[in-house]
Amino acid sequence: MYRPPIGRPRVLLVVSHPSVGEGLETILRLERRYELRRSAKLAEAASWARSWPADVALVDALLLRGGERADLGVPALVLAGGAAEGAAAERSLDRPGGWIAKDAAAVDLVGAVERLLTRPPVASAGSLALFAIGALLVVLLGLLLYLIWTAVA
Repeated sequence: MYRPPIGRPRVLLVVSHPSVGEGLETILRLERRYELRRSAKLAEAASWARSWPADVALVDALLLRGGERADLGVPALVLAGGAAEGAAAERSLDRPGGWIAKDAAAVDLVGAVERLLTRPPVASAGSLALFAIGALLVVLLGLLLYLIWTAVA
């Protein structure tokens, strides 16, 4: 899907606790730079991610416990209590972007969101590209062998 350059980045907050979600939303709204949506459930957030394409998501690690998988389609930052919880929760995301402490300072939270927004996208080679590269290598190897054969003969 074509998306024009980011003017006002869209941030999807996925936090189950109302006070924590409200606090994070307030911090980001004070920046006057982001469009925000907040969800308390992963299923609802995944639905919104398809209809309201966010640029980044902040996901509470508590929602990712028990093998729950989050396919949001955007880089996601885990809100966790510590490194172990953050690392475990990142494995449940389709596009993990690191973790940050739930009680991090506002400047650290905004900095982490900005790092995700400015990180260059990771593009994997498609199967057609890999096939084309393989075919090109076979042709070049064939030409090299032909040149060696003509030089020897």
